[in-house]
Amino acid sequence: MEVLHSSGLPWVGAFVASGITLRLVSAPFHVYAEKLFARRINAYGYFHNEVLQKASKSSNKALVPSADGTKLVIENDPALTEKAHKVADEALMNYVADKRLHASRIQALKLCTVPFWVFSSFAIRNVINDDFAPSLNGFLWIDDFLTPDPYFILPVAVAVFGFLNLYSQRLMFPRKETTTTKLYDVFLGGFTFAGTLIMIKMPACIPLYWLIVSATGLAQSLALRHPKVKSILGISKLPYDSRTPLRDLFWLRKRQNM
Repeated sequence: MEVLHSSGLPWVGAFVASGITLRLVSAPFHVYAEKLFARRINAYGYFHNEVLQKASKSSNKALVPSADGTKLVIENDPALTEKAHKVADEALMNYVADKRLHASRIQALKLCTVPFWVFSSFAIRNVINDDFAPSLNGFLWIDDFLTPDPYFILPVAVAVFGFLNLYSQRLMFPRKETTTTKLYDVFLGGFTFAGTLIMIKMPACIPLYWLIVSATGLAQSLALRHPKVKSILGISKLPYDSRTPLRDLFWLRKRQNM
């Protein structure tokens, strides 16, 4: 961070630049995680479709959409359908183990970047607590970035981007709602809310930094849903891809509520 400041950037600019730089540096971890995730999802569809087709052919029964229209089932034979899914799941788990596509590994690739953001935030705290107390002149509604945001705009913006990030993940990785997933969402929401309350009392440069982190994180998530971006990065296509990922954040929710 001192290097960025010594290049001529003011301290606030150095904080912003450090957030953007760290996002770019950590991007390969997320890209690789998306590659592994896409391979796992496509493998799931492949194994289940192959086993169902073989079971359908051997039993001379047609494949039809399920009642909710989300998957294929063997017509009038739920027992055979369940057996086929179990065989497919076993084959999938063997493939996952062989290709090292474990969900824990994919998640670890994404979470391993978190210390970057935390340590950088600590670095900002050390700078503003230093004896020489650098000048952090503000702009717009903030007179001094060493004081809390008087109108709470930056902390609230961090919370908004945090929830948008959470919702964007739901668009990328649709899943069935269970008690566990609901509790997980409540935990993340509560954590975001608590973080916002803390940042309200902190120097404005801290929520500014986390706003950059959240905004670039959302931009990265949306970019990784675009087919052209995925093609350039060598990520396999998924049914959840979209050429308008930003619009989907709002338009898709509107259509779902109609």
